[in-house]
Amino acid sequence: MKRMLATLYSMIIFSIVVSVFFLYRSSHPYSAHETSVSFPALIFSLWLVAAAMWGRSFYVYRLAGLFDLSIERIIFLVVIVTLIAGLPAGSPSWRGRRSIERLFFLFALICVASMTIHGFGPSSSKYVSPWYIFISAYLFPFAAFLFAKRYLVAERDLSFVFHALFYLAVYLGIMAFFEFLDLRQYVYPRFINDPKVWLHLDRARGPFKNAALNGFTLIIGFICGVQLLSFKRGFARLLHLILMSVFFPAIFFTLTRSIYLCFLFTLGTLLFAYRTPFSKWKLLALPLALAVIVAFMNLSRLASSERRAGGVYQVQEVLIREALLKRSAIMIADNPVFGVGLAQFIPASVAKYRGLVPVAESFQETSQHHQLLTIAVELGLIGISVYLSIVVMFFRRVYSLFIGLPRTGFIDSNLALLIGISLGVYILNNFFIDPSFQLFPNALFFTFGGLADGLYGQLELMQTADEGAIPLGFSPSYGA
Repeated sequence: MKRMLATLYSMIIFSIVVSVFFLYRSSHPYSAHETSVSFPALIFSLWLVAAAMWGRSFYVYRLAGLFDLSIERIIFLVVIVTLIAGLPAGSPSWRGRRSIERLFFLFALICVASMTIHGFGPSSSKYVSPWYIFISAYLFPFAAFLFAKRYLVAERDLSFVFHALFYLAVYLGIMAFFEFLDLRQYVYPRFINDPKVWLHLDRARGPFKNAALNGFTLIIGFICGVQLLSFKRGFARLLHLILMSVFFPAIFFTLTRSIYLCFLFTLGTLLFAYRTPFSKWKLLALPLALAVIVAFMNLSRLASSERRAGGVYQVQEVLIREALLKRSAIMIADNPVFGVGLAQFIPASVAKYRGLVPVAESFQETSQHHQLLTIAVELGLIGISVYLSIVVMFFRRVYSLFIGLPRTGFIDSNLALLIGISLGVYILNNFFIDPSFQLFPNALFFTFGGLADGLYGQLELMQTADEGAIPLGFSPSYGA
């Protein structure tokens, strides 16, 4: 019986994948005036998927005395070679402003100086290496920024990357169903079920083995799906809507309050700022009313402290975060300028601040669940100031795009809004976690920042060019 069910589920998933592929191809026929998806967009999309699915937990080949080689890193080498090869022949917009690059170079110098002082390797085998944190949180993600800014400014390439992120999230949504119902024999990759990694095992945590990061990916996929929906027609549009419905239960299956908050932020921003040719309240009135009715019917469960029942009144984790915030404030006050060192939050807090703030003994060696506070503690006010400057530059680019881009086409003001929402979801979710150890969410953040900076360069060219001169990235042919 189990074998028959496994075969059935496999056939269903395979059928969905094949149907999506052929419907995508049929709904996007290439004309003689359209270019196909570029190789950089293909390889970059593959790398993003690999960063989520096929990292070190999936497969790793250890080169003695050197480094671990995974599928994701092999593809990343191709990405880097492609990036370096294309730099000399960069587009005019690529050769424009360099404000963000200069800020990141300064931030990288701060990180390297910190590691030079406190060590590039971990102080103990049970701690994460500072060099690994630097690579996964900043160095590789910034390469994604450069790549997105250089290559991903054409409509077809942007569409392909958005499709890749959308279908990745749909797949994780399907896996979330199997995880939540404990049908783990159908969960792939298999390492998601690793019982030795107990954290979030009772929730839909995906290949990140972390429910908050899995939920973040689902929301990013939903955002990409919203942008793609306007350019679907006929049965492809119907199938797209069906696939988008996967995100609503999948996000609940993460059982993570920060993800609920981020999803509400996404839906609320779309409701008030996303431009549509129809009244949005007409589309949202029925599902919103149903959501309110269901919420009232399950109010006792929602107000419970049992997370598995859907309750949000679980105070233990709130108290732990409150204690970590107090500990972080003390550490910043003691080391305000340069901090305690990159990736040194846990070693420093255990060595000097254990017991100073009441917290359960089992959580004495817990990392700070707040990305910005982690940077402030580890790199001081200098480091957090430079990082926040990069974030502000990202949002300034988004704002300029939102008011400057046309209101129609694939690259329009709605696209700018969705890029801004994606950046905002990353920042908001990181008020409750620190994703430094995971490459994928950081790479996504810098990728969207690169999209904003690259499109901003294109917009500047369009505004300064002679009348009728339109850069390649703003070709109106897509979706015609």
